[in-house]
Amino acid sequence: MRHILLALALMAGLAASARADTVAAIRTAAEQGDAQAQFALGTMYRDGQGVAQDYTQALRWWQKAAELGVIDAQLALGNIYAGGTGVARDHVQAYMWFHIVTQQSEDAWLRGIAGSNRDALAARMTSAEVTKAESLAAEWQAKHGR
Repeated sequence: MRHILLALALMAGLAASARADTVAAIRTAAEQGDAQAQFALGTMYRDGQGVAQDYTQALRWWQKAAELGVIDAQLALGNIYAGGTGVARDHVQAYMWFHIVTQQSEDAWLRGIAGSNRDALAARMTSAEVTKAESLAAEWQAKHGR
């Protein structure tokens, strides 16, 4: 029985070591500009997987990935701003990101989800807020060449 417990403890230690190596590899790739790694690292921070949960860091990494065209990061930004989980709820920012996804994604399903989310937000926003969000989205798209 003692051997089984020792083996389980050793396996748990190896698993933790492998997780730490994976986090380090993802962080290195993210810091070197890998957009998918940036999105993954942001998601890890949101979920507290392999790192301490930190919504500020999640936003930071998702923003970087979104600027490099990662649709999932753009959708994640819309969702986190819409929900206000760990960040201040901001319907203008959420609408902007959902609108960008509807304009940029090649995936009809993702465009549909983003469009539905955007339209649901619009129902709770003033026309001035919608206009501001659409203007921000257009500025972002012009700046990022998309």
